[in-house]
Amino acid sequence: MEEKTTICRRLTEEGADPAVLEQYQRYQETGNIRGQYGLVCRFRMAKSEELKKEREQLACLDYMIAKVENAGEK
Repeated sequence: MEEKTTICRRLTEEGADPAVLEQYQRYQETGNIRGQYGLVCRFRMAKSEELKKEREQLACLDYMIAKVENAGEK
């Protein structure tokens, strides 16, 4: 039981919306392991894409900072 609670808690901490949590809990109640697995995998892929975009934004900011620093040195 603790593992089930831990997974739901982790999904919540990572920003899963209530619909994802509700669906996960439904899969738990019915013993649908494949459904749980698929749901968590899809959530992970979406989170990975989100993080990729954020990394790209940070890289752009780093580039702009470097450009401003270089302009100040001239």
